[in-house]
Amino acid sequence: MAVIARRLPWMDPVWPLLPQLATRGVHAVLLHGMRGIGKTSLALDFAEALLCGAPLPDGHGCGRCEECRLTAAFSHPDLRWVLPQALAERLLPQVEEEEPAGAGPAADPGEGEGGKPARSSREIRVDQVRELSDFLGIAAYRGGRRVILLAPAEAMNPIAANTLLKMLEEPPPATIFVLVSDALDEVLPTVRSRCVMVQVPPPAPEACIHWLEGQGVDDAPAALALASGAPLAALAAAGDRALARQADAALYRLLEQGPSLTMAQATALIGRDPPVAACLRLMQCWAFDLLLFRTAGVVRYHPQHEARIGKLAALVRMTALWRWCDALKAANAARDHPLNARLVIESLLATYAEVFDDRR
Repeated sequence: MAVIARRLPWMDPVWPLLPQLATRGVHAVLLHGMRGIGKTSLALDFAEALLCGAPLPDGHGCGRCEECRLTAAFSHPDLRWVLPQALAERLLPQVEEEEPAGAGPAADPGEGEGGKPARSSREIRVDQVRELSDFLGIAAYRGGRRVILLAPAEAMNPIAANTLLKMLEEPPPATIFVLVSDALDEVLPTVRSRCVMVQVPPPAPEACIHWLEGQGVDDAPAALALASGAPLAALAAAGDRALARQADAALYRLLEQGPSLTMAQATALIGRDPPVAACLRLMQCWAFDLLLFRTAGVVRYHPQHEARIGKLAALVRMTALWRWCDALKAANAARDHPLNARLVIESLLATYAEVFDDRR
């Protein structure tokens, strides 16, 4: 289970806005910004402050009272999370598997059609939003505010979004909705219009690097660059790469070959079961850096490989490079259920080798 980091240092410039909104009696706040910078963590800090019995002078929760302890344990009765099942399984403790709709007592909730493992939903469904009516229909258990934390807002299907809209149009007393969005344009405009918008800007790299180093991330600047400046994404990726460091090193060796790459080398180095998602991410970043160096003479994701990328960028055929980018995009769309992980990566490396074919 992933852990939600708290009191992230780069959120300090944004934080003072939130207690002010609570003081004004705002009933709905929408935190929006790039993915992986800690907006859900900020939302939880805000929820803790709203429910705290003795807030600090800066508006944060005290972290010591019973309310704060319940919030930190994800068990406060006046805090309701609304998340896609797939996200809830990663963020919240003791999330039970949902039983398929209409399943009888003999059904296995862990299986879908044909006995295959059921995939957790990445969508916020209408029944999750409708269940809030029961929560909002009774007085607060602890006698204070009630907080609804919904993330990501763009994961609501249209029916769920319209159901939430009715609640936002007639907000219950002493209730604050805190919505989080990674893709603001995908949130229903009428939902956005009922919320006070708070933009969470990308954090300064210096603060992120110091924090990542404190979390034990090796080569924090490179990890942050590979995650497009998103520190929580960098932390998660660093954990994943720790399990597949050998695969990363092998893939870099293959990509650095450029026009000298052979399928015999790929077959020998990538292993039987390469981590598809991590490999795709690395190759997409490599492709972007080739394009960026070709057009602007700089790299974004792989500063430690800039010299080699510069040499390779001078050799690429742009049409072939765009073809490789398209192949990576198509593979990424199916990354959660590849038929054969090794064949997927081998095929993409073969396409990569063709980028340089006419310069051999």
